[in-house]
Amino acid sequence: MKRTFSIFLLALMVGFASANAGAQDTSFTAGSGDIALGGSGTVSLTMDNTGNVIAGWSLGICNDTAFLEAIAANSGSGTETSKNGGAPDFNQINLFPEGATQGVVICFTGCASVGDVSGFELLSVDYNGVAEGSTTVDFCNTLGAPPVETVIVVNGASVAPTQNSGAIEVVGVPGPEYVYTAPTEAVTFDGNTGIGSFTAVIAVSETDNSAQGAPFPNPTQGFSMGLSNDSSLLTALTVTETLPFSADFAESNILADGWTIGVVYSFTGANTLAFDAPTDVVSVDYDTVAGGLIGSTDNVVTSLAWSNALGSPPVENVIVVAGASIAPSLEDGTITLEPFSVPGPEFNFTAPSQSVNYDGNTGSASFTAAFSIAEVDNSALGADFPNPSQGFSMGMGNDSAVIEPTAVTATLPFDADFAEGGIFADGWTIGVVYSFTGGNTLAFDSELDVVSVDYSTVAGALTGTDSIDTSLAWTSALGSPPVDNVVVVNGTSVEPNLVDGTITLQPVFDIPFIRGNCNGDNKVNIADGIWILNELFLQGPSGTCVAACDANEDAKYDAGDAVFIISYRLLDGPMPSAPFPDCGAVGGADCEATSYCP
Repeated sequence: MKRTFSIFLLALMVGFASANAGAQDTSFTAGSGDIALGGSGTVSLTMDNTGNVIAGWSLGICNDTAFLEAIAANSGSGTETSKNGGAPDFNQINLFPEGATQGVVICFTGCASVGDVSGFELLSVDYNGVAEGSTTVDFCNTLGAPPVETVIVVNGASVAPTQNSGAIEVVGVPGPEYVYTAPTEAVTFDGNTGIGSFTAVIAVSETDNSAQGAPFPNPTQGFSMGLSNDSSLLTALTVTETLPFSADFAESNILADGWTIGVVYSFTGANTLAFDAPTDVVSVDYDTVAGGLIGSTDNVVTSLAWSNALGSPPVENVIVVAGASIAPSLEDGTITLEPFSVPGPEFNFTAPSQSVNYDGNTGSASFTAAFSIAEVDNSALGADFPNPSQGFSMGMGNDSAVIEPTAVTATLPFDADFAEGGIFADGWTIGVVYSFTGGNTLAFDSELDVVSVDYSTVAGALTGTDSIDTSLAWTSALGSPPVDNVVVVNGTSVEPNLVDGTITLQPVFDIPFIRGNCNGDNKVNIADGIWILNELFLQGPSGTCVAACDANEDAKYDAGDAVFIISYRLLDGPMPSAPFPDCGAVGGADCEATSYCP
């Protein structure tokens, strides 16, 4: 077979001179990569071509049998589709321990060729890794009898392409590999005192080298660790193993600049531990060194660094597998110390935002607004919460051209010893002391309404049909002397956060009517009494203004209204109350429409 292929290739090239010009237009490249010792891997041989019209090719690929053994060779994906999408007319592949050869004629009649291509796969060769080390696979002209040359066929001439070798690393089966990981995290400390604390969790993981033929995971029998810290910033307090079982031996040693620990799971081998995933094995509590951080306002960054120099004798970072000590990879940690200041008590005074209807005809309205206190929960920052308060004072301003307060009342869950309010055209004040003897205190762990204020609109201020917004704004300028907005905690005045409110005044227009004119004819007479009786008892037509039918103004529509009208017209009874005898509006009256009032 080898001789037949060689004779054929020679015959294919008879009559054509060797041509080197244009070799730079076509290149053959062998792939690179790793092959496990005792394992196998595949190398692809590819072609890049620009400008040449290629009718066929031959190649030899050689390997060093000291490192690799060629065990299979297969036609490449490009070759298999080179004849107008199908396989070529001739594709001869030969395999040798030291490599492989290929000879291809795409079409005997010249019906197909390969033009410009990139990454065109010619051949793939499978290798076994024989010995650990670095080697190459190279295009060659030495395999076969006669030897097959690496050429392309262009215009009937053989042209040597540019040839790029592949680099192969035969990788030996690695032994067990482990990683010790210290945490990288941010922790807080009190910037005023320099005091802080945190817990660092130490993890172990095994590197999965099973793709290189290594067993994974491997059972471990124990470990030892040493982790250092900056003694001017951190102090280790406790070191605790956190295994999923109780170890026969787990002893730690705390030093000024770090800690060590040695762990044996079981002296009899009853317990082993595999680290196929990162596993937390040690927990360490740290305190900050107050003197090193007191008064700090900026972040301080410090390291947790693995060390083999801690203790006497020094403890090494190792993990035990099958009785042998293995030095792990060591990933140091970084602790960012972030200062904070413990806040004092913090409160919110909140004014309401609400909508209020006013009579669009008269501009009059009255409403009640509730004012609340809530303490901000800063316990996460080290603050006490909630804090008992002994009293408070408030000042609330308003636009005196629009609304005015009429009454201020404390609404506590108990009677305060002192609760006095002041009313002004442009606002109100109040001062509250729960108990002069300290018998009552009040904690605002949730928002609590503490003051109720009645307001009225200013006569003549509201006209038109549009809504009006007016503010309720906290102020410390009301009264003489002015009253401050404060909450009293432990006898100290605490200024609160102030949340203003907005009152939206919305006009509501009432329909004018004449009382007693139930049938809508602009007259009040016996016909209205008959209309009422027909509507109520004989399924007669309904009016559109119930308030007009309420002739006796008792807020009811019934037979009494018919009697009232008949008595008025025929028996000299009392006349209807206003609006009567002329049209007028009544705030909130049930009247949808009238046909007789402008």
